[in-house]
Formats: sequence, C-alpha cells, structure tokens
Amino acid sequence: MATTAAPDVSSELVARARAAQEQWGGRTHGERAAVLSDAVRVVRRHADAIADSIVAETGKPRTEAIANELYAACDHARWLGRTAPRVLADERVPVSQLHLKTKKAWLVHEPLGVVAVISPWNLPFAIPFGIVATAVAAGDGVVLKPSELTPLTAEWIPRVLEEAGAPAGLVQLAPAEREAGEALVADPGIAKVFFTGSVDVGRKVAAAAGARGCPVVLELGGPDPLVVFADADLDRAVEGALFASFLNAGQACVSAERIYVERPLLAEFRTRLEERARALDLAPLVLDRRVAPPEIVDGPLPDEEIFGPRVAVEPFEGEDDAVRRANDTRFGLAASIWSRDVEKAQRVARRVDAGMVWVNDFGYSFATGQAPWGGVKASGFGRTGGKHGLYECVSIKYVDADRGRVRPGWWFPYDARTERALRNALDVLYADGLERWRNAWRHRGDLTHLARRTR
Repeated sequence: MATTAAPDVSSELVARARAAQEQWGGRTHGERAAVLSDAVRVVRRHADAIADSIVAETGKPRTEAIANELYAACDHARWLGRTAPRVLADERVPVSQLHLKTKKAWLVHEPLGVVAVISPWNLPFAIPFGIVATAVAAGDGVVLKPSELTPLTAEWIPRVLEEAGAPAGLVQLAPAEREAGEALVADPGIAKVFFTGSVDVGRKVAAAAGARGCPVVLELGGPDPLVVFADADLDRAVEGALFASFLNAGQACVSAERIYVERPLLAEFRTRLEERARALDLAPLVLDRRVAPPEIVDGPLPDEEIFGPRVAVEPFEGEDDAVRRANDTRFGLAASIWSRDVEKAQRVARRVDAGMVWVNDFGYSFATGQAPWGGVKASGFGRTGGKHGLYECVSIKYVDADRGRVRPGWWFPYDARTERALRNALDVLYADGLERWRNAWRHRGDLTHLARRTR
C-alpha cells in the first residue's frame, strides 16, 4: 500500500469502527460480557484452524501455538466475561468530609471510542486478541494493525468476536504494512494506541501520538533476568531456564536473556543447561526462517534485547549482588527468581525493577486474564490484562449529586471575617481526636459565621 493512500484507508476504518462502537458503547456491561463469554466457545470451536494459521505463519511448534496462544485467548475472554461488569460498574466514592455532607459521588467508566492496536508477529493471535477483547469488553471499537509477517492469523480476531455476537465492523483489520500503522497513530479518530514491539519503534509511536495528545500503552520487551540461588531445586531451575530462554526460539518479549546463578551452583547449573539445550529442536527464526541452535555464552552482554535463542550466564554473590545485577539494565519487563526459600525469593522479587516477577516459574501470568502485563523503565508503560488493562480502555469520570439546598460557605463575597473563619475551620476539620474538639470550641464563633453563609 502506498504511503499516500494510508491516511484515507485509516480514516475509513476508524469511521466504520466508530459507527459500530456508538451502538456497542450503549450496551450494558452484562450484554458486552456475554459476547466475551461466547468468544471462549468460538475460539475452542476453531482452535485447530487458528493453531494451523499460527504455525503456518510463524513456524513455531504446534504445542506452543496451543499452550501460549489459545490458552491465553480463552482465559482472557473468560475472565473478561465474568469480571468486566464488576470492574467497570459505577463505583461509589465515599464523601466523608464534614463540610461536604450534602454530596454523593460516583466514578463512571466510559468507553474511549475507537482505539488502535498495533501488534507483533511473535504471538500473532494471543497478544492482539487479549488487548482487542479487553477494549471490546470496555465498550470500545478497535482498529487492529497486525504484523506484516502474520496478517492471516490476525483475521481470526474480528471473526471470533463477530461470531460471538459483537457488532459487525466493531473490530476493523488494517493493512499489515508499516504505513498503515503510522496512519493510525496519526489519525485524530483514534482515542488511544496500544503498541507491542521494539523499543525504537515504540518511541516513535509514543512521539507521534503525543504530538496530537493521544495516550499510548507501550510494551517494549527487554533482556530479562533469571536469578538462580544456590538453594534452588536444580532440576526445576534448569528446566525453567531452558523454557524461559528458548521458548519460541527466544522470540518472546519476556525471554530470559541474562541468567545469574549464585556461584556455588554455577558450574553444575551451566553443565546441565548446556546438556538439555543441545537436545532441543527449536522453531525457526521468523524474520529469516533460519533454524538457529541454542547458544549459551558468558555474560555480560550489551544492554539490548537479543530476541533469539541466545542467553548469557554469569555468577553472583548473595542477595544484594543478585538484585544489583538484575537491575543493571535500562529495561524492566519481567524477571524470575528461583529458590527453595520462598520468603527470600519474594524479598528479592520486590526489589527487582520489573513489571512482573515470578518465583520458581516463568511467564505463566501472560495466559491468565486477571494478571496485568507491562513493564517499567525502557520496557514501556501502561498495562494490558486484568482490571488495570480494563482501566486503560475507559475514561474515568467523577460524577456527583447535590440537591443544591446548601450554599457553600467559601463562595463570594469574600471578607475579612470569612477569611479568618475559613482559616480557623481548617484546624477543626483536619485535626484529630481531642484537638479537633478543643479547636471547635475555641473557634465556635467562626464556625457559626460559616454556617450562616450556607443559608
């Protein structure tokens, strides 16, 4: 598609999604949730065909297509169907201040309108489906721009949701070419952009969207750390590191690319990891279809994402050194800690700069609807998944109710007595315990003055 045509195509897609969204946004939370619940059955009904498409376009093992993509899609849709109505229901805001006792207030979660989802090729169904489904559950329309490498798998996403009962046109599929993504980011009809991909492109997306005041959610990956303490279950840690490093041939945003092993365990751990890695039959690299063998090297490596079957191993000495090494990066998407001492692992996990930290496991929360997903530092900002992902897809409005029978004492006109009374009322309203009551008695004349102004 020519660059000059992209803006026109973008505007048409946004307009179609907007037309469907205006009706969809008026549906009740329960009606929208029912569609997400039905989407689980649709995914299951087409599971084999969807998996075929994923395997054909990426070359990944069929087991990974099922376990990492279909499970994630079903779990997110089920969680949204069961939970979105509660998360997005009007929320009562307590108004406990004495001077605001005439007020009642609520938080109202309103759809944003039409959002753009720009997704990568490494998980071509699970990543966009989870974000699109969340936006749909929130009442939004979506224009989805898939990777140029996996356009056919992306076609299943609007199909699944329409078969589940979403209005035709609510989810629009943009051309896969880069220019289409650029046009979407610049389109004034797009209320928010969700981008998953490389750091360099993510920064360009954020800059282009920010130029017109459009918010973004970015998930940009990074060379994630895996920390193995000497007291770890060695077999589990080796198997976990193998999976974390070479899942999808290392082509995952949360792949472990830096393994830190406490020195007493280093030699045995590395020996076993190399033995197990030699037996792996990896998927091809998507960008060049080359089958690359697992590579285990000595660290440290440059502070950049590898996005392939290569991992560095290096030693550490104790908790503080483990934390220092894990945080010695400009990125912060995910990490994992391996130890039989769960209390210690939790302590270290809380000190690691990352959006997700797993203990004695890796990556499973991607396929759980209730868990938020996203990073810190150069790995991006904002969250997809869970209730925080839903909040990213709505505008939160504060709405109150007041019968209008009491005039606020701080309205015009101003005078010296009112100024003094407001100052002294501060010491009544925001003091605690006996001090409050002593101040109320001492300033009772000023409080009476304010009370008279409310009539």
